[in-house]
Amino acid sequence: MDKQSNGRNDRTTPRHGKRRERSRTYEQPALDDIPLSPKRSGYVLHLILQQHNWQHSSKPKGVSHKTMAERTRFCTWLFDFLRGHPKHFKLDPRSFSGRHVEAVTRYWLEEARAGQLSPATIQTYFSFMKTFAGWIGKPKLLKPIQCYFDDPKLYQRRLAAGVDKSWRAQGVDVDTVIKEVEAYDVHAAASLKLMQAFQLRFKESVMFRPHTDVISAAQAAKPDDGVAFYLDTHRGTKGGRERLFPINNAVREEAIAYARRVALGINESVSDPRLTLQQAMRRLRYVMERFGITRTGLSVVPHGLRHQGAADDYQSITQVPPPIAGGSKADPALDLQARKEIAARLGHGRISITSVYLGSRRVTPTESPTPVRGPDLHGGNAT
Repeated sequence: MDKQSNGRNDRTTPRHGKRRERSRTYEQPALDDIPLSPKRSGYVLHLILQQHNWQHSSKPKGVSHKTMAERTRFCTWLFDFLRGHPKHFKLDPRSFSGRHVEAVTRYWLEEARAGQLSPATIQTYFSFMKTFAGWIGKPKLLKPIQCYFDDPKLYQRRLAAGVDKSWRAQGVDVDTVIKEVEAYDVHAAASLKLMQAFQLRFKESVMFRPHTDVISAAQAAKPDDGVAFYLDTHRGTKGGRERLFPINNAVREEAIAYARRVALGINESVSDPRLTLQQAMRRLRYVMERFGITRTGLSVVPHGLRHQGAADDYQSITQVPPPIAGGSKADPALDLQARKEIAARLGHGRISITSVYLGSRRVTPTESPTPVRGPDLHGGNAT
């Protein structure tokens, strides 16, 4: 054999001793073209996730990176668990069936009885498993969740409507704390002011752009009833829900004015422009910890400002404090009106969620909260 060719076709070897870079094109095969094979379980699961994981489980839209990561971790755990099960299930993910569902839910039942799995976690895992079944063309594979658990307490979420999580209830003055934070980090102070005034979530406050995310009543298609401007919340919201919040008092006007002084650029958010979104959120968490805005510090968290704002709005509409704050029974019509408005402002589709912030319409704060049946597929941990 010719030593120079080294067993290769000479035409593939460049003349000047340098290997030519050849572009590679590789198309992954379609799932339908891959025969069922337990040996390729990991690869097939990768393809399934690649094809479907970006999609919302029931709506024609995408999901957040956080949801995608959680689904990926769950699906990986699911098939690792089945492979390590005493029955040693060896399956292609597309062969996932009822007996596998039974094995998984039986394990969850044992864990729940031992106090190792909460109802919220079970609801989340069950919804992920149901979503996966839809991806492989078996949307009716899972029976209703109550068919797998003999005790409703093991899987039914309960709204903690008996706990006032506002800063006020813990004896913490919001304005004093924000002033201390302001001396250290104006970006963090701007976020806190927005949380206080508009009940924004953590991520929503970081992403808010005060120069562009404030619109007129006409732009908001709202009637001319004395409110000239609205805060248009749509960045970083849960489920991509857009919502409008009236700028109708001095606290809200000052929060917007302060945010605009912090965010100098017309298209900038209130976070430090030198930071990425993830860096800005980490920075805000660091500032919260530094100033004791934690459960172990002042016994309050930023989310408590949503609770306090909702309570203030309730009292503004009904003229009495909410039940969770010890208020007397409000007029039923005003109570319902307040809860509808507050649910919309908080970005929730269910009026019942206001019980978390305001207390139940039927029970006192010291009584047991009312259980909510069925999984909240798109709610997440923090309301």
